[in-house]
Amino acid sequence: MHNSGKKNLVLRACSAIARYSLILLFPLLAMAVPGTESNECPGWKIAKLTQAAAVAETCIATWTSGGPAELSIIAEGPLLSLAVSSPTFSREKHEELIGLKKPGTVQLQRQARVADSIYGITIDNEVDSCLEKDGPLVLTVKGVDYSFTVANASSAIDAVRRCVGQPTKAEMQRKNASPFTVPDGWEALDNVGGCAARLKGDEVDTWVSINNSDQVLLIAGRPDWNSWGQEVKLTLQIDSQAPRSFTASKWNNLVLLLLFDDKDVAALRKASSLRWHLPSGDYYAKVHDVGSALDAAALYTRKKRVGESR
Repeated sequence: MHNSGKKNLVLRACSAIARYSLILLFPLLAMAVPGTESNECPGWKIAKLTQAAAVAETCIATWTSGGPAELSIIAEGPLLSLAVSSPTFSREKHEELIGLKKPGTVQLQRQARVADSIYGITIDNEVDSCLEKDGPLVLTVKGVDYSFTVANASSAIDAVRRCVGQPTKAEMQRKNASPFTVPDGWEALDNVGGCAARLKGDEVDTWVSINNSDQVLLIAGRPDWNSWGQEVKLTLQIDSQAPRSFTASKWNNLVLLLLFDDKDVAALRKASSLRWHLPSGDYYAKVHDVGSALDAAALYTRKKRVGESR
């Protein structure tokens, strides 16, 4: 298969993992026109953005405290991001490491996507925890600290989620039942367009799923990765087998690899370890019951596909 065909297959598979992957939003924000506004969350202005090219409903909460930079929380469908913007920032599209810190905590390092004077990072669990408590929040961009005395950030996150028709954090926590059964240690994820099983790891998380052509999709994820989306050359070693070279796709904080060879799929199904060699470094994942997790995600994805076609 040509590279362009492989890339299209991977990108179509991204719809099955939308909860973990941020669609390329920031150029859209620069062009979007604020829609209905409300002041339901003290200190934040909530607005629904309208733009013909939008792939999902988008709402933004902007911290109203003045300063040289502006802080925003963005929801695009189920996807959440934290953005800092300033007219002094670069308008060129690229990626750059920034820092995030609350007093008394260790600084988080996150790779930000940069475009149109906006730095944006995914709101993962660690970033969410950093935003939970009121008080000073310091974002470090190119060695310069930008401080925001933020309050009610959790309420702002809930507000933008409600704005786009998504459940709040409390509502999601009350929905304890997994959408399908996976082996112990794995997490079942039911997303728009499909499903996946995820196993958290010390160095890298492991995801397994299938795409629309029922091909196996193996994914590595880390919260501090971030990418506009591009092809990447890598090697993958499954257990003690010889490392294999592949071309995969980077998408936000994920590396997505389609496995076309049945031998690779068979090895993955019974794997106990995965070693990824990427341009950014080497990453190890201890895994178990991969075949059972993959079967569960694939079965539920196919059932969902049938239900949505009716």
